Amino acid sequence: MNTKGREFKGLYAGVGYKHWAALMGFRAKFYRRAVGDDIPDYPIKAIDLGCGPGALSYALAEKAAPKSDIYGLDISEEQIRYARLHADNYPCRLHFINNSMDELQFPDNYFDIVMTSMALHETPPEVRRNTIRQVARKLKPGGKFILVDWSKPRWGLYGIIWLPFLFGENRKDNWNNVYKGLCEQEGLQLQEDTYLNSIARRQVFLK
Repeated sequence: MNTKGREFKGLYAGVGYKHWAALMGFRAKFYRRAVGDDIPDYPIKAIDLGCGPGALSYALAEKAAPKSDIYGLDISEEQIRYARLHADNYPCRLHFINNSMDELQFPDNYFDIVMTSMALHETPPEVRRNTIRQVARKLKPGGKFILVDWSKPRWGLYGIIWLPFLFGENRKDNWNNVYKGLCEQEGLQLQEDTYLNSIARRQVFLK
């Protein structure tokens, strides 16, 4: 494991990751719902933290205005290489960067949207906390942080199937509303809080 978190590679990167994610219920429809429909109709700057092979970045690119700049960031070089394969298929500009989510080399107040899906729990606690601090700094006033991660399973197919695999301290921050508290400490206010399926929770914070 990379000191910054789990680095997906080999059979667990690229196409292999997409197949694994699909088994978990994380297909194109899931990522579109994660992005949501409240996307500005003007060109924006956005970043996807822990982007993997780029599914969430591409879901936003489908909805964002042309000439938007969407960045995907991941510690796995293999995931980034795979994500870049389809970057020219959208009117947005997609940029995929190999780096840790708590090391954002961008100016403060730069992004309209920061988002992350099923990635924060793959990092050590200090990286998660530093990431949220970075998010608060890099978002523009009025900007949006879309945070999707495991949460306490609810009754449903995926909750039943995956419940035995969801225990462990790296899963519990979002179970116990630690993310919400950390965001609020940094001046991010909760606007939406819902489940996308029986194990994945979507929270939207505004700066």
